[in-house]
Amino acid sequence: MTVDLSAYFQQFLEQISLGQPQVGRMDSATANISGLLVKEYGLNPSEVFLQGSYANGTAIEPTDGGEYDLDIVSVCADPDENPNAALIRLEAVLKSDGQLAPKVQPKKPCVRLQYADDDVGSFHVDVVPAKRNVASSPPLLAPRRNEGWRGTDPAAYTSWCTQQGPLFLRTVKAAKRWRDVQQPVRKAIKSIVLQVLVANCMPQEFLDSVRLAHTFENLHQSLQDLSAPPLVPNPVLTSEDLAASWTTESFSSFRTELSEAVEWSRLAETSADIVEAADAWRVLLGDDFPVLAPGELGFELGDISHAESPASMGWTVALDPRYQVSLSATVHKGRAGRVGRPLPSDGHTVIAGSTLHFIADMRTPSRSVEVWWQVANTGEHARSEGALRGQIQAGRTLDGSDVPFGHNWENTAYTGSHLIRALLVRSNVVVASSNWFRVNIYKPGRSFRR
Repeated sequence: MTVDLSAYFQQFLEQISLGQPQVGRMDSATANISGLLVKEYGLNPSEVFLQGSYANGTAIEPTDGGEYDLDIVSVCADPDENPNAALIRLEAVLKSDGQLAPKVQPKKPCVRLQYADDDVGSFHVDVVPAKRNVASSPPLLAPRRNEGWRGTDPAAYTSWCTQQGPLFLRTVKAAKRWRDVQQPVRKAIKSIVLQVLVANCMPQEFLDSVRLAHTFENLHQSLQDLSAPPLVPNPVLTSEDLAASWTTESFSSFRTELSEAVEWSRLAETSADIVEAADAWRVLLGDDFPVLAPGELGFELGDISHAESPASMGWTVALDPRYQVSLSATVHKGRAGRVGRPLPSDGHTVIAGSTLHFIADMRTPSRSVEVWWQVANTGEHARSEGALRGQIQAGRTLDGSDVPFGHNWENTAYTGSHLIRALLVRSNVVVASSNWFRVNIYKPGRSFRR
């Protein structure tokens, strides 16, 4: 029976949706820019409007290193004006404002206003100087620098998104976050293409988990036999192929990620364990998807008297303040696991079957130092399997390859709170020891017992 993850998805969608202070910053920028354009061009306020994800209700917070943005259309170009002239004139209008002038950056289809980074995050506004189409359909023409004018109907597209309903908007937000987590920016599918594909493949299922899983499956079925990007007509301008610039390389990457999305979402939908199901969605959707904290699972740190002492290795302990070592860790699972997600000590619950990569961050006055590792498992599960460990050992990889200096890899297998530390040893003397790094592991079907 599928577990109910409704509350998890609601928390996830609230977490990734734009809120304050981003919305306040965007609304303020919109008002300032629109006011300037209306005044300088002598426009009706209705001739300056938003387009894109913010207007369509599908905007999400960017992942680390990304920017959130606004897209503004200004119907300000003269009927006989060429694209370059319209864009250059818009630059001049925006530069006439002392606060906006330093932000102006010419782009091929627009003029960008790049706002300074602050505690809210990176932010830019793209302004498009459109003109009315004398042919009446589509109603507007948008410029491409050094190329020409292209038909567009952004208001109709925004209306189309709204007409798809709230379930569509929720699914698109989740799919966009999946895209951001799984695909490098250079290869990522464009948002508008993804939105239309979702609309074509999304079932009218009320539960977010079921709807998203079935959307992935339907998308995969529709694309798996294709070797090149499909035709994706703009739903409000069918002569436009939204996927015209989708490269074969990017499409191939998307199909690969989609195949894994089907695999992980099936696991989530068929699991009877809510921790396992939530973790599978977290693999796909990133760290904004919630999982139960170790304390909520009853995890406690057990006895570690079984851990070997340095004396068992024939070493003495003489900590030297010139030597320092601390640990950083990443958890790896799925294709996105090739990069790994940061894992803090005593952080979120890690599902058994994941791989952990530890790095000893060192400060040493000498290169003549060895790095040794010690794992001490706790809890009834590891004890019953004879896997409490506690030995001091050299760093290892899991595939038999050479171990980079100061690195160590571990598998996750036993429910419980477990510890790992690094020791710096010089001439049989422990000169530094990291603090114990706590890892909380959950194996489906094995609840925590001391």
